[in-house]
Amino acid sequence: MPRRTIRERNILFLCMNNSYASPIAEAIASRLAPPGTKVFSAGLFPCQIHPAASRVMQEVGIDISNHRSQGLDAVPMKEIDLVITLGDLKDSGASLPPKIRLDHWSLPDPGRASGGEAAIRAVFRSFRDEIDKRVAALFLDHWRNVA
Repeated sequence: MPRRTIRERNILFLCMNNSYASPIAEAIASRLAPPGTKVFSAGLFPCQIHPAASRVMQEVGIDISNHRSQGLDAVPMKEIDLVITLGDLKDSGASLPPKIRLDHWSLPDPGRASGGEAAIRAVFRSFRDEIDKRVAALFLDHWRNVA
């Protein structure tokens, strides 16, 4: 059975604020992406990076502390092949070019976590790990074909 090749070379992770979900996904995807794949993240209403996101990414050796939240206007949308929406964006009405393949990853929102720092960090860790699994699955066929 032939394996699917990765046709999406420019991937955008889109969330509401670009403060934790999409930056985590962008950082993980950038680390796992096949050569020639460009990865971006953006938010509809950009704001400051969530401190828990930065901390849990540092635990796996990825530094996103210098990430600057950005909106769609900062992304080369004409070059994007795949948009993966995260959080409450499935029905957001965000205007995307028609050629773009759209996928939605329905995940619990770690930004709504409550409790002490340890509890919040545990929720962000779980989110990070789930993103890692999904990103790895996204690129799996490419890496199988080069092995």
